[in-house]
This record gives sequence, structure tokens and C-alpha cells, in this order.
Amino acid sequence: MLKFQEATKCVSGSIAVSTCPRPLIARRYALLQKLGSGSFGTVYLVSDKKAKQGEELKVLKEISVGELNPNETVQANLEAQLLSKLDHPAIVKFHASFVEQDNFCIITEYCEGRDLDYKIQEYKEAGRTFPESQIIEWFIQLLLGVDYMHERRILHRDLKSKNIFLKNNLLKIGDFGVSRLLMGSCDLATTLTGTPHYMSPEALKHQGYDTKSDIWSLACILYEMCCMNHAFTGSNFLSIVLKIVEGDTPSLPERYPRQLNTIMQSMLNKSPSLRPSAVEILKIPYIDEQLQHLMCRYSEITLEGKNLNCQKEAAYIINAVQKKMHLQTLRALSEVQKMTPRERMRLRKVQAADEEARKLKKLVEEKYEENNKRMQELRSRNFQQLTVNVLHEKKHLMGMEEKGRGPEGRLSCPVKGGEERPGREEEFDDRASENLPESQPILFPDLGALGSSMEDTAADLGDHATHS
Repeated sequence: MLKFQEATKCVSGSIAVSTCPRPLIARRYALLQKLGSGSFGTVYLVSDKKAKQGEELKVLKEISVGELNPNETVQANLEAQLLSKLDHPAIVKFHASFVEQDNFCIITEYCEGRDLDYKIQEYKEAGRTFPESQIIEWFIQLLLGVDYMHERRILHRDLKSKNIFLKNNLLKIGDFGVSRLLMGSCDLATTLTGTPHYMSPEALKHQGYDTKSDIWSLACILYEMCCMNHAFTGSNFLSIVLKIVEGDTPSLPERYPRQLNTIMQSMLNKSPSLRPSAVEILKIPYIDEQLQHLMCRYSEITLEGKNLNCQKEAAYIINAVQKKMHLQTLRALSEVQKMTPRERMRLRKVQAADEEARKLKKLVEEKYEENNKRMQELRSRNFQQLTVNVLHEKKHLMGMEEKGRGPEGRLSCPVKGGEERPGREEEFDDRASENLPESQPILFPDLGALGSSMEDTAADLGDHATHS
């Protein structure tokens, strides 16, 4: 892992070259300016005198080989040459490597947009966040790059936002570990003094590092793009390590799709064997659908051709994805050709069942979301109606209590002598009924009519007794 960045400064189109003439490095690279330095060397912006027009700017990484013997230097050079064979739009291009005056030099692609960490801090200070569409686009670009590496049995070992660079608003993975020999035996020291934010539990426990460790780091980068903060934070090194090894898996804010959160959490599984690979993530229906949308958009960019650099990058990505899909198709066909007729029939049935299950799952999820939304609306409406009914009933009871009081605020007494005023009950009943809501009428019986009815009934009974 080389501890420096591709570009630590934004360089304008016109770069002032030093007035003092400097000899060309390797007879073709002219130093333009120093971009930064780290514990393992210095980074320069250089101009390649033998490059095509528009491709002159490159980055020179100058690493002190120190006490390495000739065999170790040759091994480092061989590994750099291996990395130079990587050709993918989501990976910073390695152009050349050589030894110059006790320094191991690497020439890489120049990314004018600086690194992702700088971009995140810039947005964070401005109180802004990345649009969801931009995050998903960048995440898919990184997935394609990581899958390309892992297919060739190459590990990055140091994936983090400072090692992800922007060129024409496209992400590129850079700062690969050129050689473990350059690190010597300081892996443990680097772990204990560097940042652990992106390190997997197995790496912190020194249980080995494999492709699934890169997947963990990629999930941490996804969380950082969404939340503008690290997935695992703490006041000191030890507290961060404890959260990574033993803490709960973080979740994305609710404004992001549930599918994206599920994918991120699966990538942050404590067990490496349970984490999905990059190619498995790309096959998830949600990611595959987003990838198809990106392909359509990149196709439009290549057709419009307003920005030549963006057009070239978009065409580069389309070509890489199409090549990958073609290779996957060839592999699948090769596997099918080896099968017996019965096995092929069984495979077709399984694929048809999987497709049907996928459609049913999507339908169930849509129905669930629809029902959930409807239930929330009903709860809200019922609650509002209940509130209105309670207030109306309270007002009615207060009106009834005021009607039942006399002119001095006391309850009225019955008339002396027990005399009854005819029609008094009916009058009170009518007034009380007027104050009741229409939805809840209260009806009182007619007492006069009830008395007459009872007298008639008694007379009938008497007549019946006489006749009998």
C-alpha cells in the first residue's frame, strides 16, 4: 500500500513550469510540480513528451527503495508490470515503472478531480449531500472495478475514500499495493498507527486478508458517501476497533432505498464467508436494474458527444461492461454444453422457477408498500375523526350541564305540592334534543300517551274479568 495520493491539488489547465531546465526522467517525463508526499515517497505531476496530444499529463510516484536488495527491487518491478496490465475504466491506469537513482518510479494516470475523501469533506463543510442517483452510479463503478480486480486474483488491501479518485466525475480505484516488499515487515505497525475505519474484522484480528476484506472496505465507502461520515467511529483507535469487531452493523438513513441498505449490511457481515462477492452484488436485481439505466445514459452521452472526455469515458465503461457480459455468457454456455439433456432440462426449470419467484417477490414487496401506505393514511384519518368527535361530545355535555342549571346557577327544584305542569317534560325534552348532534339523537317517550294507553289496557282487563 503506497501511502500517497494520486493528486492532492487541483491543477489548472495551464501549469507553470519551472524556469530552471530539469533533465527528463527516463528521457521522456518532465517534472511540472509536486503534488504531495507520504511516508513512502513523493508524488509529482509530469508531462509525458512521447504521449498523444491531450494525454500528456501523468503522475509520477517516486518511492525510495531503501535497503532493498536487487532481487527485491526486481520483484517489485514485476508486480508493477502486472498492475500495468489492468485495463478498466474504474481503475487508475498504470503506464510504466522503472528505477531511477535509487528510487522506484511508477507512472500512472492523472485524475484532475482529486480524491473522494476531499469531495466528501467539501460537501460536508457546505452542508450538502450527494444525490442518491450519483451515489448509486459511483457505487456501481466501484463494484465493476473491484470485480475486475478480483477476477484476476488481485487484492487492493487498502480501499478507502482517499484511494478513490475522480476523473470527469467518474470514480477510479488507485494506490494499489505495488509490493509487500516495499512494506517490509511493518504490516502490524501500519495497522496500529494508520486509520482502521475501513479495515475488516478479520484484518484487525490478523486472520488473513482476501477478496471479502475488500468487499467490507467497499461497504464502508458506500456508507461514507451516503452519510458523509465513517461507518464506524470512536474517540480513539481502540474504540473504533471494538465497534468493527464486536459492534452492531450500521444502517443507512431511511431516505435511501431499503434494497441498498440490505446490500450494504450484507457486505458488512462479520463473517467473511457470508459476505457477497462483487459479481454476486452486480447480479442482485436492484443493482442490475440500476446498471441497465446507467448503460442507457452512457449510450446517450456517447451519441451526444458534447464533451469529448466524458464521451470517451462513457464509451470505455460501456465497452468494459459489454465485454464482461459477453465473457459471462460464454462461460454459461460452456457449462451448459457439458450437461446431459436431462440436466439442461432441469436447469431450464430451475431458471424459470427463479424468474417466477423474483417476479412474485417484487409483486409482494410492491403490495406490501401499497398496503402499508394505505394503513398509515387510514390511521391518520381515523385519529383526526376521533379527535373531532371527542371535542364535539365535550361541547355537547357542557351545553347540557348549563341547561340543567337554574338562573342562579343552581339546579331547579320541583314545584310545591308535587303539582305537575303539563307539557313541562316535553318542553325540556325538546330543548335537550335540539342540543344533541344529529348522528346521536335521544328520543323520550310521550308520557301522556303512555298513561292513556295504560288506562285503556286496565279497562280491557276489567271487562274481561267481569265477563269471565
